Amino acid sequence: MNEKKKRLDILKQLIASNTASNQEDILSMLAEKGFVVTQATLSRDLKELKVAKTPDGKGGYHYKLPEINTPDMPEQLDMRHASVGVFSIEFSGQFGVIKTRPGYANMIATIVESALKHKIMGTIAGDDTLLLLLREQADVESIMYILESALPGIKERRI
Repeated sequence: MNEKKKRLDILKQLIASNTASNQEDILSMLAEKGFVVTQATLSRDLKELKVAKTPDGKGGYHYKLPEINTPDMPEQLDMRHASVGVFSIEFSGQFGVIKTRPGYANMIATIVESALKHKIMGTIAGDDTLLLLLREQADVESIMYILESALPGIKERRI
């Protein structure tokens, strides 16, 4: 097993069994397990694992792994078929909103950010809704053209 896979497995275990509220806590826990990494590496690992920072109910936040096997989300969703999770897309001014199946918004955000890195400033994803922040020079037709390559069939879901 390569070093990264071992680190990711340990990271998943740590997040599942602890309530870390910041990356410094996670870095310390990883170091205790023999994995000394930079904050940048940890950030990339958290993004790859689709770890979210969620409210803890006490006014703070903690890191949480994505839920697996929810009724609306297959256990192993093939990224090439991610567009099945998209219900609709619409635009208004410099914003776009994508409505998804519950649990799909973060995965779709990853795909959208990769495909549209020069057309958008960023995204904000909830559980089933994704907000796109378009750059001023971005036009909706070119965005839809690019998205159709990344998420086949999305053109038919435009409102």
